Amino acid sequence: MKTKNLLASVIVLGLLTGSASATLYVYEPFDYTPNAILTGQGGAQGTVGVWNTADVGIGENGGKTNDWFVHAEGSLSGVGLSGANPSAEPLGMHQWDGTVSNLVTSGGYTGLWGADDWADPDGPNTGEPGRNLSGDIALDPSVTASFQTGTTTWISYVAVRGWDRNEEAPNLVLGTGPAPDGSRGDNYGGVGGGDTGFGTGGGPTQTNRVHFYPMHYNAGQYTNVIGEIPNNAYFGGGSQGADNAFWSVPESDRMDWVEVDPTTDLFGAVNIVVMKIEWNADTNGEDILSVARFLETDTISEANFDALITAQPNLSTENWLFNKPNIDETQLDTLTFMGLKNFVDEIRVADSFSEALPAPTSTSILGDTNDDGVVDTLDIDPFVLLLTDPAGYATAFPGVDPLAVGDINMDTVVDTLDIDPFVALLTSGSLASGGGSVPEPSTLVLLASVALLGMRKLRN
Repeated sequence: MKTKNLLASVIVLGLLTGSASATLYVYEPFDYTPNAILTGQGGAQGTVGVWNTADVGIGENGGKTNDWFVHAEGSLSGVGLSGANPSAEPLGMHQWDGTVSNLVTSGGYTGLWGADDWADPDGPNTGEPGRNLSGDIALDPSVTASFQTGTTTWISYVAVRGWDRNEEAPNLVLGTGPAPDGSRGDNYGGVGGGDTGFGTGGGPTQTNRVHFYPMHYNAGQYTNVIGEIPNNAYFGGGSQGADNAFWSVPESDRMDWVEVDPTTDLFGAVNIVVMKIEWNADTNGEDILSVARFLETDTISEANFDALITAQPNLSTENWLFNKPNIDETQLDTLTFMGLKNFVDEIRVADSFSEALPAPTSTSILGDTNDDGVVDTLDIDPFVLLLTDPAGYATAFPGVDPLAVGDINMDTVVDTLDIDPFVALLTSGSLASGGGSVPEPSTLVLLASVALLGMRKLRN
């Protein structure tokens, strides 16, 4: 009996140990009244109070809108681009509708107003649609309490350029308080008297505005991999020339805020920004902040996040020689944005990558490499492309999970070991009875030959 009880205890203990689940602390999908200002709306998981937002304009834009605007997911914003429109969209209209193919989304999205939203008499393609966008909301104390030595916090959000001129990436800061209304990245309350926190990029200086990288504030003082920018000056503490160049985060240490969708050539590319904070985990007890960015054409995974950091080591402060952050995590109680002309969506704070960046449930069919809903001979060429040129496949079939359609033998990798199972899938009775055409043996031999030839070329 004692042995049985001991065995039962061990089993229960094992189940309890294995049942520890990841936690999503904050989820802000902007599921609020659409076609209305964001200020005064709230209630998202892990937050308290309501959003305070500001759109502070200058010149012709002054006083146009004043707040962020909530758009319904699936609808265009109505923002018109300038004559400098770099995309292929003939009418010069912003084309993002709040959806993301490789991330679970819900609710709405927020940022700039469209011309119709405030009855612009001049139409959508005249003048700046907005300017300095700042916004903030307080965290539930239980979220702050989760920031503990030895733990890891993941933060993610969607950032989309709102206009084609004079933009600045929405710098999401986990900080000690809200940014002053109308703040850009150079002002988190002023050097010496401002707030403290972790951020994801943007200016200062001017040349850093459209990039993502790890940065932090200490009592308002902005610091990146280069160091503390004097006075947080937008032009690097002096003229717009040499100082700007000196304080520019090097290309190897940043990721770009992409504006044109690489698959459609339309304005409004989705950038999914990821911040990882390892509390007090560096050599001398500093925090480790890592920042990277995914696009809709990327496969989002923790392994790929790690690969980005490995490829560009200074995307993590662990690899900085100086200026590492050492922030009192117990004081971080606010999410605040600072930037220019943008849209944001899908803010998540969690203790695991999978909770911070949940992938959509796959509707893919194993073997359906051309994503037309059926497995047949039309999948042969895409399958060969997937084997021999994965990047080319991702471009040709954006949003299709290569593993979901091409990992026929279920070993978590698409390679030559999937050829025989793919051939068996094509020649199976279920395929024939389902109306698909069964390929001739010569076609299957060609498939195998081409795939093997392609793999040999890759090895060479």
